[in-house]
Amino acid sequence: MAACVPLLELLMRLGSELEFDVAREVACAGGTVDVVWCDPKLPLAAVTSGSPDLRDVPVLPIVAFVTNTADVFEASDLAATTACIEATAAPLRIFVIGRSGRQATLAPALQSIDMLKKQDADVALRDRLAAMLRTRTHVHGRTIAMLQSELVEWARKLREIHPRSYSAESLFNRTGRIID
Repeated sequence: MAACVPLLELLMRLGSELEFDVAREVACAGGTVDVVWCDPKLPLAAVTSGSPDLRDVPVLPIVAFVTNTADVFEASDLAATTACIEATAAPLRIFVIGRSGRQATLAPALQSIDMLKKQDADVALRDRLAAMLRTRTHVHGRTIAMLQSELVEWARKLREIHPRSYSAESLFNRTGRIID
């Protein structure tokens, strides 16, 4: 289901840096979502060490992510995928349209032309997905669609606002020094 491992790792790292309890491949009614950020006050680790099923565990999902390439989203049943991510009951649900690795096999001149066409197609898909989501008014919270480039920029800005903070213990574990 996932677009690419580095994109999922970015979501996992970012959630942890923002001090959420993070889980990958989370089951919920209707399927599986790629990444979920949960309220750390109701920790996932207290109930499971693996990928949880949100129908069975006492956790509070805050943000849920489904990632795929545009081609996979186009081929999938978007209504079913939307119902699945909405079943997490997370107040913020994000579809991430990831880049496909197909451009790497093309010649550089064709790459740039193909990249422009692909970006236009991705933006068109995001706009169609956003329009579909606007018509679904019966679900609490917000479901949005982002391009991978928008997610990366969002992550960069979040990291500027919330720079990584390290506890004294983690600083000691990394450096072997005690800091007052």
